[in-house]
Amino acid sequence: MGEVKISAGAPPGGPRPARRRRRALAAFLAAGIGALLLERHVVSTAAPYVTGIAGAPAAMCILVPGAKVYDDGAPCAMLVDRLAAAARLYAAGAAPVVVVSGRGGGALGEDEVGAMRRWLTARGVPPDHIVDDPDGLRTIDSIRNCKEVLGFDSAVVVSNDFHVPRMVFLGRHLGLQAYGVVAPALHTYAQGVQWRNRGREVLARLRACVDVYL
Repeated sequence: MGEVKISAGAPPGGPRPARRRRRALAAFLAAGIGALLLERHVVSTAAPYVTGIAGAPAAMCILVPGAKVYDDGAPCAMLVDRLAAAARLYAAGAAPVVVVSGRGGGALGEDEVGAMRRWLTARGVPPDHIVDDPDGLRTIDSIRNCKEVLGFDSAVVVSNDFHVPRMVFLGRHLGLQAYGVVAPALHTYAQGVQWRNRGREVLARLRACVDVYL
């Protein structure tokens, strides 16, 4: 009988399990690094245009995106932060009108635009100086509607610290001369709430890159 030779090559099933694991790990790391670079790209692109209330430049409008509204029509704490900053900007003359953008219509607990309008008028912003955008269901919708539907070329966009960079990034890429103002936190937020919002925002920034570039 002749000798039976055993091949030293890969088994018939394809690459060895260890090699597959290394390739999967390399792909996972490459995807993670790519995602991190894109997320940082959004922040770094927006950074030169983000300021505090005192440093906000003059613009055609102040744009406030919506957030959760309670069943009684009251805005949640983070939305109050945004609205309070917008009211201060309006009083300081940063812009002649405030655009309130979010979900409009429906029950009290669904109408973000109505809740924002009521909050601002109760604190001295004239009703005819508030412009409603009831179709701002996403941040990119708010930006596009401000520019393309309402006709504003420049805006001071006001939101919470984690959200402002994405608003400015989208605005600048969609033709709106956007300046970001971080709304001071008027409430103490639990650490878990802060981490959850920031985690979601990382994914939202990645989606913003897809929206802009693809």
